[in-house]
Amino acid sequence: MNNNWTRKQLILAFNLYCKIPFGQFHERNPEVIKLAALIGRTPASIAMKLSNFVSLDPYHKARGIKGLANASKMDKAVWEEATSDWNSFGEESEQLLAEISGEEIDAVSPQVALELITKPTEAERSVKIRLGQQFFRKTVLADYGYRCCICGMPLHKLLIASHIVPWRDREDLRLNPHNGLCLCALHDKAFDIGYLSIDEEYRTSINPIIDQYLPNDAINSNFKMYAG
Repeated sequence: MNNNWTRKQLILAFNLYCKIPFGQFHERNPEVIKLAALIGRTPASIAMKLSNFVSLDPYHKARGIKGLANASKMDKAVWEEATSDWNSFGEESEQLLAEISGEEIDAVSPQVALELITKPTEAERSVKIRLGQQFFRKTVLADYGYRCCICGMPLHKLLIASHIVPWRDREDLRLNPHNGLCLCALHDKAFDIGYLSIDEEYRTSINPIIDQYLPNDAINSNFKMYAG
């Protein structure tokens, strides 16, 4: 039996790598078990491959985390392919996953939904956009441990992967997870309309325009307390 990984299997493994938080790359993880069944690998082999990807990740290298050595040439090729063109990788990997899993595509973010309404596209392109945004959302939420980066809200259905550079402004950044923030529905809307901003050090600034509503407990508890 040939145990070599195929390109398709590696793409799906890296897709999973992007969508589960670090610390959950083990063979008991239900998502690892699920992917193993879908692509004909063992959960242990999936977990090892995820650790191979850790060894290639600059973020983890900077933290002194080495991962599992001996990543293959194809591992490195898939890594480079994905991180050099997140748009293509996000769409392709989600398409592959949808084909083998049969799962429905998640709803898109409000920004993207508006674009699809105002700029109707052919059905095939619309599906690709939805697949890509599904990858973006799950990757960004995993990066933030499924918590709003401002208030810590943990309810998954209230979390949104918000684009730092708006989706409509930079096509090349649409699926780049480094262009994403995990925000709850309230803070996503506030970020989108300029009531708050976040700098590179994750310091939150609140627009003084909302001071006109003070004193107000809701303004204090939802905005002012997170300033700085």
